[in-house]
Parts: sequence; structure tokens; C-alpha cells
Amino acid sequence: MARDLMPDRQRISLWTISFLVLGAAACSGGGGEAPAEPGGGGGAADGVTPGGVRWVGRVELTEPGVARFAWQGAGLVAVVAGPSIGVTLRTEGADTVFFQPVIDGVPGARFEVKQGLDRTVSLGSGLGERDHVVELYRDTEAMYGVSTFLGFASGTLRGAPASSGRRLEIVGDSISAGYGDLGQEPHPGWVANPACHWSAENSSWYRTYAAIAGRALGAEVSTLALSGWGLYRDRSGGTGVLPSVYEDALGPNDGPRWGFEPKASAVLINLGTNDVAGEGFSSAAYTDAGVSFVQQIRAHYPDAWIFLTIGSMLGEPELDMVKGAQAAVVSALQSAGDSRIASFALGTQDLGDDGSIPTGCDWHPSAAEHERMAAILQGQLRARLGW
Repeated sequence: MARDLMPDRQRISLWTISFLVLGAAACSGGGGEAPAEPGGGGGAADGVTPGGVRWVGRVELTEPGVARFAWQGAGLVAVVAGPSIGVTLRTEGADTVFFQPVIDGVPGARFEVKQGLDRTVSLGSGLGERDHVVELYRDTEAMYGVSTFLGFASGTLRGAPASSGRRLEIVGDSISAGYGDLGQEPHPGWVANPACHWSAENSSWYRTYAAIAGRALGAEVSTLALSGWGLYRDRSGGTGVLPSVYEDALGPNDGPRWGFEPKASAVLINLGTNDVAGEGFSSAAYTDAGVSFVQQIRAHYPDAWIFLTIGSMLGEPELDMVKGAQAAVVSALQSAGDSRIASFALGTQDLGDDGSIPTGCDWHPSAAEHERMAAILQGQLRARLGW
């Protein structure tokens, strides 16, 4: 029997994350970063501050040396020299925030920065005196607290590696945010037992299908995802919809308009799970909102491939309802002359005959399920963009 796999609750709140990169005085060994030019959302076309880090995701450069982030997965890539590399971070407005470090392509242990005093964290030691490629991403969902990066506490900042030029933008809900993906929740007899609910500790953007696919294809990933939100209505039937915050550098937080530089190569819209959650789902309303949203995106990215997808928490008949509405969006836009628009499905997660195969928390995709979805996304990007 097909099941509707949507959770019985989702949490909606707001967060802001800001990164302050200090100059030479903050970096041991005299390395440092040239001041960034102040301004609104967006940066250099290649995402690199001259002499400094390469920003990933949406970044607001507000004044020299100050960069603010407001979406999960936003962060930086830099070349840092020295046997030890450390950073100083601050958390405000939330009990804790998790970060994912990567050094020379190897993920380190996730670490948390609790609210309170600034914390200096070692990302690695015993690394040798040579240059190292350092990545640091906000791993907690785009809802909780404010984070400030206060510079490299150890290591000499040399600059940043060049981008591959492949950039993938994701617009989604809790699935794309990584809600509960590190958790384990079985459902024997279709009842969660034991139940598992969201926490910063059990939820990781870095383990989402989009982040996995991006790493496999050498692409930067910018994720705009809010739990409970939708395309034309949110999970409660309200107005929490991603198109309303799509052009904002800081999402639902107060901030400037995003500058849409550098350009995305492809945009994936994974919305519909919350639109269809309540009574009275309107295919026509979804289609109208979808056409308008794609046109909004197309105005900023005239050459990008734009994909609509759904998965993997819906069973029938809801899954077919959303797939049909997405097909109608694609048909309408193709008829209007848009040749770089397509839809595909990410499938439905397998819970077994009685629901005993575990999911992540609150019926959300597990880390293993995100791996399965990532393979589908990789195939689509290879086929359409030649990646």
C-alpha cells in the first residue's frame, strides 16, 4: 500500500549567519586578506574576494572585511598554509550551530559552536608547512541563530583556488535543508517507534542529495531551503513560499537584494511536499506559481538549465498530483520558447512492507536516501549540462 510519507510536524523559524574575515593581523604568520568592497548581495563574478577567500553560496559584503551569510551550506574556500589551521566563531540567537570543515578534500568532524563566548576551533593539526585547501560550511539548517566567523586563528591565508565554473542552485524545503538526515526512525506498522525529531546535531546540509551531487561533479552548491515552506502555499496553508524570499541575499531575514553573481549553471526547484500537505491542493495554483517562479529565475539566469523535481517523501496520490502540476509548468514554458526547462522525480523512499526500514527524523530522508537521490540528480546534470 502506498503511503503519504510527509511528517506530522515541521518547524519554521528564522536565522541569520554572518562571517567576519579578519585581515593580516588575525592570521598567524602574517597572512591576510585584502579588504572586500562594501555593497549589497553578490560579489565578484568568480566569487573571490581579491587576495582572500572564495565565497560559496549567497554572501552579503557589507563593509571591508565583513561578509554575512543567511542560507545553510554557505561558506568559504581558501588556501591556508601551515601545520595547524584554526578559526574563531561565534553563535548568537540559538543554543548551538554546527559547522562542517574540509581540508584538502577530506571532511573533518562536524563541530558545534554554542551560544556564549567566542570559540576558537582547530580544524586540523600536524598538516605540514605546505598550502592546504580549506573549506568551511554552515551545516545547520537555515533557521537557527546567528553565526559570526572571526577569522583564521592559526594558519596563513594565501588566497583561494579557482572555481570550476560549475554552480548549482537548489530551492527547496526541509528535504533540501537536510532535516533529520543523520537520525534513525523506523516505523513498524507505520508508526514511528522510536520517534526522532529535528535537532542541530542530527541534521546536516553537507549530507544532502544536492551537496553530495555537487561534490561528485565538482560543482559549487548554493541551497535556499526553508522547512515547511512551499511554492504557492506552506505546510499550514499560509504564505511561507520560497519565491517571496528568492531575491533576498539573507532569505527571510532583513537584508539587501542578492546581486545574482556569480551566475548559476543550473537551478533545481524541489517544492511541493508542503503545498500538497493540506486539504484542497490546487494543481492550477501550483502551475501558475511555478510558471511565474521559473520566469523570475530565468530573468536572472538566462542561460541556466532549470529543473523541477519532487521527492522523496510523497506517496500516491499526492506524488502524481505534484508531478502532473510540474509537467504542466514545463509544458507551458516550453510552449513559450524556453528550451532549458525540464522536470524529473527523485522517487519515493523505501520503508519496506511495514515501514520498518528507518528514515531520518520525522519521516524525512536518511543519509542513505540522500545518497540515492544524489545519483539521480547527478545523472540529470550530466545528461543536460555535460558534467
